[in-house]
Amino acid sequence: MVEIRALKENDRGHVRALELFCIREYLEGSLHKSWEQLSHDLIDELGASSQNSFDHYLKSGLCYVAVEDGHIVGFVFGQMVEYINNVPKVLWVESIAVHPNHRRKGIAYKLLKKTATEAKKKGAKAVQSTIMSDLAASVMLHKKLGFFMDGRKVAFLDLESFQ
Repeated sequence: MVEIRALKENDRGHVRALELFCIREYLEGSLHKSWEQLSHDLIDELGASSQNSFDHYLKSGLCYVAVEDGHIVGFVFGQMVEYINNVPKVLWVESIAVHPNHRRKGIAYKLLKKTATEAKKKGAKAVQSTIMSDLAASVMLHKKLGFFMDGRKVAFLDLESFQ
């Protein structure tokens, strides 16, 4: 039986390994990119469990892990955003993943529902998430929970290199 519980500091290593495994799976499977071609510096910065991001998300109180037989098999990273797209108090879901051996069991659904429920208790009016449109399971998960998808994609500009 899967237990959904709040993310803890001592989950850092296990969640990091799982997130990098899932990122690699996506890069190689869907994008046909070679993991070995990525620099170690880039890999260190990938994902919500990276050194710089984990502490921020942990403090948000809206991150959860799925534990089965004492092992972390899934996670969700979320945070409250004060105002986005004309809506005050929005839960932003940064990342959600489940180990391939534990997919199709409703774990991602439970994780996303838990973080949305807790955000609502904290005053959230909506949930926003980035969905990779080429991942049918992700699209179906969001639709099952009632997300409206309007076809927009998130654009990102790195201001570190912006002139």
